[in-house]
Amino acid sequence: MRIPTNLQLTVTDTALVIEPQGLDSWWTGTGRVEVPVEEIASIRIVPRSEAPAVAKRLRPGALHIDGVITAGVHDGTFWDVRGGDQLLMITCRPESRHKALVLQFANPFATLTRTRTVVTHRPSRSTTF
Repeated sequence: MRIPTNLQLTVTDTALVIEPQGLDSWWTGTGRVEVPVEEIASIRIVPRSEAPAVAKRLRPGALHIDGVITAGVHDGTFWDVRGGDQLLMITCRPESRHKALVLQFANPFATLTRTRTVVTHRPSRSTTF
């Protein structure tokens, strides 16, 4: 049985906020990741094969079971992914705290479209997905 990711993604005027919900909060080791909009270099859908490699030596609080779950921060990249192949990858600029965020959503293409539109146009209110 596969357990889907449980993420809330919100875009405000100034930041993209990812809030793992339920067990995802425990698996990722955080309740919230906030990336300032100006630190986002790109947002795109990638197959798992194009996502950053997961380091063999994990940080405390990071979880990786090949093909099952990758969660937490691995070599500067924040992950919350199960066995999915179509992943939302947010690449950050060098000055950002994270190199990238690799996330799995039930409908990554809809999330990509809404997130790109909101980030590109810098909304005057927050939007939650």
